[in-house]
Amino acid sequence: MKTIGLSEERVHMFNCSAAEGQRFQEEITRISEIIETLGNNPFKESNTLKKVSDSKEGKKINRIE
Repeated sequence: MKTIGLSEERVHMFNCSAAEGQRFQEEITRISEIIETLGNNPFKESNTLKKVSDSKEGKKINRIE
């Protein structure tokens, strides 16, 4: 992840069974709070900046979101 410039805090995994609804809710809430703290996705920001630059230069751009 470091090689591509993605911080380790942006990737989370956990295991739970279908019978663990409460645990699933707690984990999703915890991960959501971490995401809010980290802010915007750096890949999306750099892609948006490239799109704006390309459109100013008159290049045809494809939207990927």
